[in-house]
Amino acid sequence: MIRTLIIDDEPLARSRIRAMLTAHPDIDVVAECGNAGEAEALLREERAALLLLDIEMPGASGFELLKTTSIESGPAIVFVTAHEEFALEAFEANAVDYLVKPFSQERLDRALWRARRFVDGKGMARPSRRWRERFGVRVRGEVVFVRVSSIDWIAGAGNYVRLYTGGESHLLRESLQNLAAELDPAVFLRIHRSAIVNIERVKKLVPSPDGSLSVVLQDATAVPLGPTYRAALEEALGEKF
Repeated sequence: MIRTLIIDDEPLARSRIRAMLTAHPDIDVVAECGNAGEAEALLREERAALLLLDIEMPGASGFELLKTTSIESGPAIVFVTAHEEFALEAFEANAVDYLVKPFSQERLDRALWRARRFVDGKGMARPSRRWRERFGVRVRGEVVFVRVSSIDWIAGAGNYVRLYTGGESHLLRESLQNLAAELDPAVFLRIHRSAIVNIERVKKLVPSPDGSLSVVLQDATAVPLGPTYRAALEEALGEKF
């Protein structure tokens, strides 16, 4: 059982999270807190393996809670917030995931899969390095910075890659292999010898007559799934297919 603490100043938000967690019998909610002060006091007495932590709360924020308590090397942290702008700060605080309200059951399931990997010690240890956050690309003689979080997928061709972001694409002189080493593996997954996808953008998998699969992204782009990468995708999505 994964002892879990829900920390959120909104009672309805706490109730919704608790209801969604019933789909996961291994998640044991030991307590709920409405502010960082309550959580700090409880954590002195109560051991927790997972914190579902809001950011903006009365008195002190979720970030301040982590700074004032000696839990840095303990539980997995999943931030749960209505604000997208704190994502970078959250991952710098070594969170295993960052959920923006309102989030779906599927999105919570994925966050819990990552939390389990951390708790079980199967490679979800907090990173000792910072992953690449942006790329500088040339556009009409100017250098334009592309945030990694905006990338849908990446196609490789020799010593070049093409970054696809929404309706735009940018060519970058870099090998796909070297680029993969600079991206957070919890977010970007290689699914083909010449393709990396942002798993947050995966919408569905579509079979072909020959039995192969294509990964379809939110913008309807279809990227072929190489057979040797299938197991890694199943693990990342927490689903067998």
